Parts: sequence; structure tokens; C-alpha cells
Amino acid sequence: MTEQDKGEMAAGLAAMGQAESIFSEIELFEELTVDEVRELVRGCETVHYKAGQTLFEQGDRSDALFIVGQGELEVAGSSPLGEKVVFAILGPGSVVGEMSLIEGGPRSATVEAVSECEIFRLDHATFDEMRRRRRPAAYKVILGLAATVGQRRRETDARIQQVFEDPASHIDSFESQLHEMLGRMRKS
Repeated sequence: MTEQDKGEMAAGLAAMGQAESIFSEIELFEELTVDEVRELVRGCETVHYKAGQTLFEQGDRSDALFIVGQGELEVAGSSPLGEKVVFAILGPGSVVGEMSLIEGGPRSATVEAVSECEIFRLDHATFDEMRRRRRPAAYKVILGLAATVGQRRRETDARIQQVFEDPASHIDSFESQLHEMLGRMRKS
């Protein structure tokens, strides 16, 4: 083995260790053992994006989960009027596209690199193979996804309940948004 090969191997091990550290801090993977995290990391492809590059577009078929190792991503969608709406800026340790592991529906947003990014990409086919082989990591991730979906549903239900408990306090905001939208429509 040459010195260059040794150097590349050491760099690869260091990168894997960094990825394992990032994955271990993510709530979705909190129930995984060290070996299960390692297995998940090995199933990922490391992809680098430059600022302005798009990971995926709203409406694309979802086929992978993405984890930010370094850099920042912008999650945005289109309003009914076609305007860009930024939903979130995600940094290291953030997960996007997690539902693609269990279903392949259309993407609900566009995700673009804000800065240079190192992204860990776990595609649906790799995850599905882990599941078919009955790997505990896959099932623990599915349970984590179920918990995430449940939490989002509870938050949505709570927000709806707030509106129904005091609709008058929300009607002004709704009316203001409606007038603003109509004004923009008239200008176009």
C-alpha cells in the first residue's frame, strides 16, 4: 500500500467518523446503536453541491433522504400565485426528504444549496434493501418516521384548535393576507 493509499484511507475513515457523529445527533436516528448508525452511513452516498445548485424541485418524484453534513440548504415552494416562499434554511445535522424512504410521491418543496454543501444521500432503493433484509436500523428509522409524522399531525391539530377556539383573532390575519394576495393578482 502506497503512502497516498494510506492517506486516502485515513481521510475516508475520518469522513465516516464525522458522518457517524452527525447521524448520532439526529432525532430521527436517536434509537439506533453505534453499529446501526454505521450501517446507515455506509448506505449513504456523499454528494457535494455548490451554492445555487438544486438538490430537487417541487413536484419531482421523491427517491432519497438528504442529511446536511456541512453548509446550508434552502427549502422553498411556490404559492398559488407562483411566488417563491421560503419555508426553512437548514444547517448541519438537518434532514430533508425523509418521507421518501417510505413513499415515492412528489416532492412538496424545492431544496437548493445556499452555500457549498456536503450532503449525505440515502436513496429509497438502498433503504428498501435494508428493510427487505430485515435490518434493525431500517425498522428503527421507520418508527422514527412514524413518530415524526405523529408529532407533525399533533402540531397541526393544535393549530387548527387555536383557530376554532378564537376565530376572531385569526380572521384579521386571514383577511389581511387575502387582500394582499388580491392586490398582487390585480398588478399581474
